[in-house]
Amino acid sequence: MRKKAILLIVIYLAFIALGLPDALLGSGWNMVRNDLNVNLSTLGLMTVFVYVATTLTTFNAPRLIRVLQTKRMTFISILLTGLSLLIMSQVSSFYQLLFFALPLGMGAGAIDVSLNHYLAVHYEAKHMNYLHSFYGVGVTLGPTIMAYALKESSWRVAYVVVGLILVLISLFVWVSFPLWFKEESESKTVIKSYKLKEILHTKGAIESIFIFLFYVHIESLAGVWIASYFFIEKGVSYSLAAIFTTAYYLSFTVGRLSGGFLSHKLSSKGLIAIGLTLMSLGALLMLVDVDLMGYYFFVVVLFGLGCAPVFPNMMFINSLHFEEAKLSKIISLQMGVGYIGFGLLTPLAGFLFEKIGIVYYPLFLILVIIVIIYLFQRFLRKTKTSLEY
Repeated sequence: MRKKAILLIVIYLAFIALGLPDALLGSGWNMVRNDLNVNLSTLGLMTVFVYVATTLTTFNAPRLIRVLQTKRMTFISILLTGLSLLIMSQVSSFYQLLFFALPLGMGAGAIDVSLNHYLAVHYEAKHMNYLHSFYGVGVTLGPTIMAYALKESSWRVAYVVVGLILVLISLFVWVSFPLWFKEESESKTVIKSYKLKEILHTKGAIESIFIFLFYVHIESLAGVWIASYFFIEKGVSYSLAAIFTTAYYLSFTVGRLSGGFLSHKLSSKGLIAIGLTLMSLGALLMLVDVDLMGYYFFVVVLFGLGCAPVFPNMMFINSLHFEEAKLSKIISLQMGVGYIGFGLLTPLAGFLFEKIGIVYYPLFLILVIIVIIYLFQRFLRKTKTSLEY
C-alpha cells in the first residue's frame, strides 16, 4: 500500500510535467510574436504542429505501452519535452520554434494516454480527479512563470525554467521504476481483438469521443487565446494578460481538487453537469462590458471552475460504461480525436479571430458549450443512465 501511495505521488508529478508547457506559449504570445516578428494567428500554426506530433503518439499509444510499458513511456516523454523546451528558449526565428514543437507534442501525447489508462485501471475515481488537478497545477505554474519572465522582458527565461523542471521530474520517474505495477501481457494483447468498427458501434462511444473533441477545444480556446483577448480588447499589459491565463488555470486546478472531494458525494455525470452550467454562466458574463478588471477575473475564474470536472469525469466514466478489453482503444480514440480540438479547431478559431476580430471570442465559447451540452445529453440517452449514476 505504501508503494502504491508513493507511486501515485510520482504519477501526480508526471501530470504536473504534462501541464507545465501547455499554456506557456499562449500566455507569452504577445511578446513572443513581437520578438519573432509574426502576427497573432501564427500561433495557430504552432498549435497544428504540436497537434500532429501529439496525435501520432496518441493513436500509437496502445502499441507503445505494450513495447515500453507505461513507466518507460512516461520517463522518455517528460525528458523529451524538457529538452525541447530548453532548445526552444534559444531559437532566433519562428520556424525554429515550429520545428521543436514536434518533440514537444510527441511527449505530451504519450504521457496523457498512458497515464490516463494506467490510472483508470489501477486506481479509484477520486484519484482520476486529483490526477487532472495536478495537470492544473502544472498548467497554472507555466503562465505564472511566464508572467514573471515577461516583467523582466524575456519570455525565453520561462522556457529555460520550465525545461529544467521537466528534466528533474523525469529523473524522479526513472528512480520510481521498481514501484510500478507489472502490466500483464494478456491485458495488453486483448486490445488487438477489436476492430475500429466494433469500437465505434459500442453504445455511447461516438458521443464520448466527440465530447472530448469539443471539450479539449474549449479548454484550449481559454488557455491559448484568453491572454490575447484581454490584451487586444481590454488593453491590459503583457504581464497582466498572462495573469488572466494564470487565473483561468488556477481556478481550473481548484475545481479539479474540489472535484476529487465532491466525487464522494456526487456522481461523475452530476459533476459534469455542474461544470457545464458554470462554463455557460462564465462565457455569458464575459459578454458584459464593464471597466472593472476585477469583474473579468471573477468571470475567468468561474469559467475555469466550470471546465475543471468535465475531462476527468468523462475519463472515469469510461471504466463504468466500456468493457476493459475495449478501454485502451476507446481512450486512445478519445485522446486522439480530442487533440483535433486543440490542434485544428483552436488554430482555425485563431485565423477566424484574425479576420473578424477577437471581440467575438466570448460568443465562440458559448457556441462550443452548446455543442458539448447537446453531445452530453445524447451520451446519457445512449447509455440509458441518469445524472444520479
